[in-house]
Amino acid sequence: MIFSVLGPLGVQANGRPVNPGSARQRAVLTALLLTPGQPMTAEQLTEAVWPRNPPNDVMANLHSYVSNLRRLLEPNRPPRSRDTVLRREATGYVLTVDDDCIDAFRFERLLHEGRRQLQAGLHQNARRTLERALALWRGSAYPEVSDYAVGAQAASRFEELRLLALESLWEAALAEERDFSMIAAELPALATRFPARERFSWLLMKALYRSGRRAEAIDAYHRTRRTLAEEYGVDPGNELQELFGTILRGERLAGSA
Repeated sequence: MIFSVLGPLGVQANGRPVNPGSARQRAVLTALLLTPGQPMTAEQLTEAVWPRNPPNDVMANLHSYVSNLRRLLEPNRPPRSRDTVLRREATGYVLTVDDDCIDAFRFERLLHEGRRQLQAGLHQNARRTLERALALWRGSAYPEVSDYAVGAQAASRFEELRLLALESLWEAALAEERDFSMIAAELPALATRFPARERFSWLLMKALYRSGRRAEAIDAYHRTRRTLAEEYGVDPGNELQELFGTILRGERLAGSA
């Protein structure tokens, strides 16, 4: 089975979509997918599924959802045989699936590989790997448990990794010396949406400058500087200031022909 949590929960069996059930049942499965192979107590699952005002018959509901999920996850399991995918142990419920069956874990593995390729100067390979990683995203991560503290923390972590993947992808594209004007057309939206991510502004300035649009690169720096000052009370970092100085002096960028 394949599980997708980088967006609304999705389940596939043998390449075909499987309905994971009601909203509460989906939350149970999503919570278990946060830490596959590790036990979750009934109390933790209750908090994940009912973060506020759990029903009086919460344990009966929880047992019903788990029972339904067992039938979903092991449709061909013989009657009265031991559950192997979703087990109840002394310490809690354990979902036993390979990490590669979960898109979030595949994304993280691809991101690390793409970053390694980027740092090794394998820019085309890095771009392709990072494109594969980002293609796994269909929305926010773990939305079924967004009100659960652990789920919210995991979603925040993966959103940070997604931004790192985007930065790394555009850095690889710039290093490939492809069409800089196309890159310069894509980056302003990211730089505007995430003003605190100076790397997007740094990439935009490089793309503009290498497209022969020096004045626009200088304008991009000043927009970022004003936003950082007005919204966060800080100045641009050293890397952005150094790039600005290079552009202002009209010097050749390091690593460019």
